[in-house]
Amino acid sequence: MANYPQLDDCQGVWKLKDVKDAVMGGYWRVGNGRAVFANGNDGGDNDGSNIIDFVTIATNGNAVDFGDSTLGSESAGGFASHTRFFYLIGGSPSNAIDFVNIMTTGNAADFGDATAGTFFRGGASNSTRGIFAGGDGSPADSNIIDYITMDSTGNAVDFGNLTVARRAHSTHASSPTRTVFTGGQTPTAQNVMDFITIATTGNAADFGDLSSARGSMGACGTSVFGMTGGGSGNESVMDRFTIASQGNAADFGDMVLGRHGAAACSNSVRGLWGGGRVSPAYKDEMDVTTINSGGQAVDFGNLTDGRGNIAAGCNNHGGLNDGYQGYGARP
Repeated sequence: MANYPQLDDCQGVWKLKDVKDAVMGGYWRVGNGRAVFANGNDGGDNDGSNIIDFVTIATNGNAVDFGDSTLGSESAGGFASHTRFFYLIGGSPSNAIDFVNIMTTGNAADFGDATAGTFFRGGASNSTRGIFAGGDGSPADSNIIDYITMDSTGNAVDFGNLTVARRAHSTHASSPTRTVFTGGQTPTAQNVMDFITIATTGNAADFGDLSSARGSMGACGTSVFGMTGGGSGNESVMDRFTIASQGNAADFGDMVLGRHGAAACSNSVRGLWGGGRVSPAYKDEMDVTTINSGGQAVDFGNLTDGRGNIAAGCNNHGGLNDGYQGYGARP
């Protein structure tokens, strides 16, 4: 492996071939990236917002309006490619998928349908496939995993099943090859962690356990580490684990504001949590942490509107590190 400069260690000289090999191998640490937050429960009469807003993760500050979803609702299952952001809309049993072109602004468009109508689903991706998993299928929780090919439009295809049917679990913890699903509710809080290999199809396998049982967390990560934050009981704890190995998560630090229903995403250097709820109030706070170093999160800014159960995604998360876009990519 090349000894290349990083954002927190900017020293040395490297060849262009080493840069390409590092990015293609998933160990180049990318620092830019746009994060998008869509929909959510804002406590209004219809319990569903159609707001989409965005931030640049590398710089702290308040979110800016992006556009509107095709339907206002609590949302779930957010994930992104380098160019698009996807999420499920509508209360159960809706299975509609919306998407936006992440580096522009404007209203969302219909992509297709998931295989099952649920909400409180998890979502994750690498540079090719987007994954939806689990959720509240009303009346029963679901163990269904399905996937889409993100550079097309159309309906999702069956992938396999989770080890435990559940809702309000966290994903977004992905390397270019693997996604880990963490926690959730059945309706009791769970500490289960299971994983899939994204490029194949099949059932999830056991990964390990969270430091405590909880649902309604936000999860994010680099291509090496996955993180969870917050959760049921208005937890503030953040856990971290190594995606390529199997084992239990370990306590990483604490969020600025303990809450449940916050959405998370990352740019492969920083993990960002937005929104959430401390009953009865819906929150607009955003917290950020540096994933590799550990410790307490710090204030980032505010969403355009306080809400929980939001869908979120970033176009430079850990699962996209194999998606090299040419030498113009910036570290």
